Amino acid sequence: MKNKLILTLSLIMFTASLIAQESNAVSSKSNQILGTWKIDLRPTPDAEGYYQEFAVTKISDNVLEGTFYGSTISNGLVNFNWNRIYFAFSTSDTSSDYYHSGYVEEGKVHGISYCPNRNFTAPWTGVKK
Repeated sequence: MKNKLILTLSLIMFTASLIAQESNAVSSKSNQILGTWKIDLRPTPDAEGYYQEFAVTKISDNVLEGTFYGSTISNGLVNFNWNRIYFAFSTSDTSSDYYHSGYVEEGKVHGISYCPNRNFTAPWTGVKK
């Protein structure tokens, strides 16, 4: 009976340790995307830079919150399971819905936006402010 109790307690402590390690890893990855990013939305590669903000204010249970281009993020999700941090969300203005996705790699954010109503898609990049 004593051996079973020791084994059970050991398993509980091991499991708690794994959960804590996973939580710390997610927290560390969250810090890589949390914050305000300066996004370059230039329409063509040779155009002058056109800058807007992407602010990631909160991540909880893989739900991403914040603003992009002055609009509140809706349906924001983040995925920490890969070698890059991937994200997707939507925004809207008075006339259209916009869909965005991208990833964080080596301190930069890379994304693409799509608006079917405007027949528009555009890649963008950014750095943390």
